Amino acid sequence: MRGHAVTTHLTTDIDEIVTDVFQSTEGKKNPYPLYRRLQELGQVHRSEQLGWVATGYEVCSAALRDPRVIKGPEQIQPGRPDPAEHSAEALLRGTMHRLDPPDHTRLRRLVNGAFTPRSVAALEPDIQELIDDLITPAVKKAEAGEPVDMMSGFAFPLSVAVIGRMLGVPASDWHRFHDVVLDLSSMVELGFTGDELPKADAAADELIAYFRKLGAERMRNPADDLTSTLANATEAGDRLTEQELVTMLILLFMAGFETTTHSMGNGMFALLENPEQTQWLRRNMDAMPAAVEELIRYDSPVQFIAGYTKEPVELADGTAVPADEYLFLMIGAANRDPRVFSDPELLRLDRGEAAPMSFGGGIHYCLGAGLARLEIRKIFTSLLTRFSAIELAEPEPERRSGLALRGYARIPMWLTPA
Repeated sequence: MRGHAVTTHLTTDIDEIVTDVFQSTEGKKNPYPLYRRLQELGQVHRSEQLGWVATGYEVCSAALRDPRVIKGPEQIQPGRPDPAEHSAEALLRGTMHRLDPPDHTRLRRLVNGAFTPRSVAALEPDIQELIDDLITPAVKKAEAGEPVDMMSGFAFPLSVAVIGRMLGVPASDWHRFHDVVLDLSSMVELGFTGDELPKADAAADELIAYFRKLGAERMRNPADDLTSTLANATEAGDRLTEQELVTMLILLFMAGFETTTHSMGNGMFALLENPEQTQWLRRNMDAMPAAVEELIRYDSPVQFIAGYTKEPVELADGTAVPADEYLFLMIGAANRDPRVFSDPELLRLDRGEAAPMSFGGGIHYCLGAGLARLEIRKIFTSLLTRFSAIELAEPEPERRSGLALRGYARIPMWLTPA
């Protein structure tokens, strides 16, 4: 029936499940059983705590492309820090993925060229070189009988090196920002606390100072890197202001390794938990592109995207959402919608069904999705080729505590060189 207003199930039941997803330790550790419970009750629900929560693939996909569902300043929830007093909040509100047209259109147009399929493909030799440099010490550790951490040994150093090279960040500075970015990214979680604000503000201040200096240097002395391109780019007479340039560089740097790092970590853990699928992939390495799609579907590094209805919206399932409402698109749930994916809780590397929504959709589709896919494909191809066996060194690796950005802090592995 079209135009229904909300699920008929008790709001209190929905709120209990939603609270468990966003706030409970178990929910953050494994939200998927809770998503399934919500999906069994319907694709869209009204939560007294958050607003509207969508778990269906069709609903989320359409809403991501609906211009009435916006991501701009109007969408900021009550209780967020005052951007006039907190640099971290001011920085995050000004990034491109928080903007709507025409501001978003203008900024995206200026940066699009660096992420075309041709530009990304040209990076493949450099990415392979970086991976080879990481595998050499990993082989030595493996031969010495020591475990190798997927996150600190491969995922983070590869991701930060790729985006660092693109932006012209010196190699000596790549690792200094690991904890800084973690401190700032805590702000994207719904459950962030006031205790985290000082660290987040300090992180924002450090990143702003660093990239302001780098941008100014590239304006004076351009080099062959993306920072120089952006600092001197013009489009129909338009160019980035200093603040826009700095904010854009920080967004690209953070997004360039945060989500990619966790895609690699989540994907590796999924392979280690499903050895029969890993063996299938070893026998069918030409299926790696499809396998990467399944891995990012199975455990997405981005679990939800928040929006706001600037006018009344009828969602794809017929649910009528009034204007001025918060709408949480649960990407992790949509990627496991049983209406779209058969046996969605199973990892099937030859699945070949609908495209995962892990990189978003519509005008806010992840600019670096093609680059992330290339990095993930290359690292898994190299690891499965260079090591004849890969096993967990700990049964339950340490997870990060977030939900908006879902990933691991450590994944120790036993590696057997081929």
